[in-house]
Amino acid sequence: MFNLKIIDWRENVFKKETAIILFILVLMLSACTTENTTMKIDSENDENPVEVTGKDQTNDYNGEEESLLNEDDESGAEKKIGPDIKYLSDLETISLIDSREELKSQKGGLLVDGISIEDEVEDTNNKPLGSAQIIEIKEELENLTEHIQDPKELYKGIVYLLGSPNYKETIEKAESFKPEFEKPDLPESGASKGEISKSDNEKAIILLDASSSMLLSVDGQVKMDIAKRAVKEFGESIGADNDISLIVYGHKGSESEIDKDLSCNGIEVVYPMNSYNKAAFEQSLTTFESKGYTPLAGAIKKANEMAIDYSGPVTVYIVSDGVETCDGDPVIEAENFSSNMEEQQINVIGFDVDEEIENELKQISQAGNGSYYSADNAEELDTTIEKEWLPSYIDLAWAHTKAPGPWEILDEYDRFDVDLNKIREIIKIEKSRYDQAVQIIRVEQLTDPEVMDELSDIIIDEYRMKLDLMSELRSEKLEVIDQEAEEIRDMVDEWKEEMRQIKEQQDDLF
Repeated sequence: MFNLKIIDWRENVFKKETAIILFILVLMLSACTTENTTMKIDSENDENPVEVTGKDQTNDYNGEEESLLNEDDESGAEKKIGPDIKYLSDLETISLIDSREELKSQKGGLLVDGISIEDEVEDTNNKPLGSAQIIEIKEELENLTEHIQDPKELYKGIVYLLGSPNYKETIEKAESFKPEFEKPDLPESGASKGEISKSDNEKAIILLDASSSMLLSVDGQVKMDIAKRAVKEFGESIGADNDISLIVYGHKGSESEIDKDLSCNGIEVVYPMNSYNKAAFEQSLTTFESKGYTPLAGAIKKANEMAIDYSGPVTVYIVSDGVETCDGDPVIEAENFSSNMEEQQINVIGFDVDEEIENELKQISQAGNGSYYSADNAEELDTTIEKEWLPSYIDLAWAHTKAPGPWEILDEYDRFDVDLNKIREIIKIEKSRYDQAVQIIRVEQLTDPEVMDELSDIIIDEYRMKLDLMSELRSEKLEVIDQEAEEIRDMVDEWKEEMRQIKEQQDDLF
């Protein structure tokens, strides 16, 4: 029994010694694996290798490393992250919005880039992210929050993923908006004397019938005298902003057959094309009397020959009491005149004419792309020139209606708001995407509640800033609309006052 006990004791000692030896070996091996190692890395800027002491420098990214928001560690070295969130280096280019230019420069988010304006603003369910996108954004947010916990940088990451790509196009369209008020139709005869800047494109030729029929009387007055007085006043008014010329026809020879050739060729420019000179123009009206035939076709042809020498359009005004009596064709001549330039016109006043003559004079005005007016006596001739060739009293009384009124201005406001509301809708839809991203972070508990609160505050602040920027844009455009409406009102008021002065100079009572 004793011997057996000795053996047992020895065996126990042996086992204990063996266990101790094994434990020491394990400790030694463990120390070897945890001991700091020294690695030599070839330097591109130094012929000698650089010694780096530390833990094993290998990683699981096969050498691919990306910058994480330029965050520096204590030694000043840039932190590195893996390729699963390599886009984070792009967040450096994203900043909080404080101007329209910054908002326009925003690039489309990684998960919504390419979405059209129509698709973005047509979302009425307030669910801008589908189930597949939610899974994708969840993965991206997990990567993002694994490396970022700063609320501002988290916001940039969300913008990078879900920011709208449509700000630039929609804002620039709104910025280019221009009011489209209808321009008032103000006859170009209303400038004060001596204040008109003449244009080579503004020229008028008056053709005055001085044939023997103009010796007849209307209401106790000779038609020629009535016509001269009317032309004198018309010349003064239209000459305010046009170079003018006066051509007389039918004032040569007589109505005798023997004088027909003389009379039919008696077409004279008594006031050559020039700016209006009151004394010279009135003097030209005293140089002729009514005598012979009516070479109306020849007079129109003469006006056409003159018009060819001018670069701009010419308007012809004819005052006549009869039709062609010199075997010409005034309709063909009128067609020739109007065919030279689209803007050229022949307007005709038929003074105390019968239905047959009126129809023939209408054909002339139609062929000349102009209008025909009828006057049966002195008062109607003055009224026709005043109403059709110059603004009438009624025109002046209602001149204020030619300027944009409150409803027209509101219509322009509404037209601009169509474009602006599109931008506002994009802002709202974008925020709802951001809110969904925040909800995912909250549900998945990817960051602390305090960070969540700050992130939500940033999203709200940026949302309000964008809406404020759009309100500023609206204020700017409404001011432009109001300003243009005011300019048109001023223009109408000036025109109205100038017309008053001209009428007063013509001894008219307003």
